[in-house]
Amino acid sequence: MGGLLLLSGVLLAFKMNSASNCTVNDFKIDAPSFKAGELITFSDISDTGYEWTWSFNDGTPVSYRSKVGHAFSGPGKYKVRLVINNTCNVEKTITIVPRVNVVNTAILPKFFAPKVVKEGEQIQFKDSTANATSWEWRFEDSSKINSIDKNPTYTYRTPGEKVVSLVVNGDVKNVQFAKITVLPIKKQPKDIVSERIKRRNSVRVDPVEEYYSNVPDAPKRSAEIPGINEVKLEGLIMGVAEDKLTYQNLTRYFCSDALPLVELKKGKVITLESLDKDIRKKSIKIRSIGLVRDADGCVTMIKINYKFKGLF
Repeated sequence: MGGLLLLSGVLLAFKMNSASNCTVNDFKIDAPSFKAGELITFSDISDTGYEWTWSFNDGTPVSYRSKVGHAFSGPGKYKVRLVINNTCNVEKTITIVPRVNVVNTAILPKFFAPKVVKEGEQIQFKDSTANATSWEWRFEDSSKINSIDKNPTYTYRTPGEKVVSLVVNGDVKNVQFAKITVLPIKKQPKDIVSERIKRRNSVRVDPVEEYYSNVPDAPKRSAEIPGINEVKLEGLIMGVAEDKLTYQNLTRYFCSDALPLVELKKGKVITLESLDKDIRKKSIKIRSIGLVRDADGCVTMIKINYKFKGLF
């Protein structure tokens, strides 16, 4: 008990000391001017920072880098707040004035960007700015330049609203912005199961006819598919449970356009990937196993009854 109290006291003293030693009272702002729509760079100038949170109080998401680029869409006064190491708070109020009309319209950036895309989808950007000879594309909320190509491609790995900016010929006063909504592609397991059950209930196209009509969802087969049976599958599942067989290796024995569902006892239905996660590195005993195939010979359902050894 005494040791625990001592440790608690040390931690409390460390936190109080960290808070009292916070000497950060400023951050750096770089901008050619403070006009609506123009890019402004905010930077932490401390030597002790390892965690940052920037808030711009204009309805945009917070940023978590030591240096960020940001543009305010409209004029007004904005309180910019930086939290360093979750303890030091620095605030500054900046005034954004209306953006004046661009005089030299020949170098005002003009580019194409889709408004809505999916997570993981490769996006093609195309610039059509007259007299442009250099390009600075920024696809994230950062001062970092992501591409200097005229017509670059980019892939967003996370969903949400993204802001794209383009500067041509190094003229940051004429930066142009576009918003892209990135939709998530991850589905819940129950949605995957219901979608596959619906597809299983539909009439499957004849494989030969489907091949020659160039249907993109044609079943992909390997030499292992015709040879799968209950005995072989039991060995494969035990290999997964013993962590000797990868999930990708297991799927080689099924039609890749529609991997089979798995029916457990009491009629519970899960995906093949869920089965892999449930039994991997587990000690199991298979009581029974069965296969259901469609007219093409593809396994559509695995009926399996197993138990974890030592649990019951």
